[in-house]
Amino acid sequence: MWSSAPVLFIGILQIKVTMWKGILLGVFVVGVNGQVLDGNCFLNQNDSLSESFLAGPVDQTAQDVVYTGERAFSVNLIKSLFQKYQNIGINQNIFISPSSIYHTLMLAYFGAQGETQEELSLALGFGQLKKSSILKSYMFDRAYQAVRERTPGLGYTFAHANKLYVDNELNINKCLSLTLNDQIQSVNFKTESFATRELINSWVSETTHNKIQDLIPSGYIDYSTRAAIVNAAYFKGEWLSQFKKSDTKVGNFYIARDKIRLVKFMKQKGSFNYYTSEELQSHIVELPYQGDHVSMIVILPPFKDDALQETVKRLTPQTLQAVMAEIKSGFYKMDKLNVQLPKFKIEQSLELKEPLANLNISHLFGSSSNLTGFLDQSGPVAAVAQQSTQISFQNAVHKSLIEVNEEGSEAAAATALIGFRSARPLFHTEFKADHPFLFFIYDKQTDTILFFGVYQQPPSP
Repeated sequence: MWSSAPVLFIGILQIKVTMWKGILLGVFVVGVNGQVLDGNCFLNQNDSLSESFLAGPVDQTAQDVVYTGERAFSVNLIKSLFQKYQNIGINQNIFISPSSIYHTLMLAYFGAQGETQEELSLALGFGQLKKSSILKSYMFDRAYQAVRERTPGLGYTFAHANKLYVDNELNINKCLSLTLNDQIQSVNFKTESFATRELINSWVSETTHNKIQDLIPSGYIDYSTRAAIVNAAYFKGEWLSQFKKSDTKVGNFYIARDKIRLVKFMKQKGSFNYYTSEELQSHIVELPYQGDHVSMIVILPPFKDDALQETVKRLTPQTLQAVMAEIKSGFYKMDKLNVQLPKFKIEQSLELKEPLANLNISHLFGSSSNLTGFLDQSGPVAAVAQQSTQISFQNAVHKSLIEVNEEGSEAAAATALIGFRSARPLFHTEFKADHPFLFFIYDKQTDTILFFGVYQQPPSP
């Protein structure tokens, strides 16, 4: 049985009434699906979409900025999650998808205005890029993802999708609605909240191959809800070099020096990229999936108190890039490395408001939120004011699941060069993850972290 990792990000948005203080209209015309749209998606006359918006290739500089921003956001989010463990030991397993959260926030960014937009732009690493450049990068990434999902023979399955559900009583920004196309869907929250909840849950279930059912419970959406952003991600892959089930044996996993649990260790001897990082003070091994586009990167700190916290403290976008550059170089490949890794499963629900607040994303939630860019600001001022012109997130929930076994699982990481290369560690012949460790599921095609986890709490017997 393969392992699979579905991940969900849910944002429930409420509409509040405020007067719109200005209306900006664009004059460019773009054809999308046979329809004509106003090229000003962002209420900014200096940032409109031209007729040739999608005709040329994506700006490589803009694409590099977005991917660099995603890598930095992923590392910063991981460090943010560890803030609450600064003064206490970690007592739980962790599993999230930084990539899913990043792309969901990107979708929110396209409708953000004012301080909400400024916070998201800073946290997502957009720098001085115009929204139109970011939108083009986003759309090309969505196109690349669609091609990858439909390409047979990759050796793995990776699905990743965003959806903005908006109440049909609201007049939506037509330019964004047509440009983002199937990522925005009109629904009836007011009188059909139950059916809408079922619709969203069904989409989530379908995207995650039925791994997550009934994501939104009864009562979570009601007549007052006006919009919801949902992200769903799913990964399923077979190891390039599989573990034999007959070699799986029970052994000790040391949660702490005085706390031991019995777990099933998968074992194999083979050729793997193995690196000892002075920067992270950890041993690192790469376990590739078939197709060699995606890998699991296991980071094993020394077995001592606060080792996980110390490794994460040392983790930066630059140190992680450097480690991945060394791993991907193949210089440290060990021809006969004994690898032992626990079989494990992690399921987690995570409230994201606190870790995102640690990244200075606070105006996205509550009454200070400004996502009015999703609403149509054309027409009479009274009509514009009558429809609520302030959208704000009230909740942000991330749900995830990973299962790792002999046949496969999930992956993540990042890239940059170290100034020196130490001698190949010929004396290391074993990588045994028998105490708390970090892991990434890493997309080597885009150099981005798809999933991140900490395993340190095996289930009780």
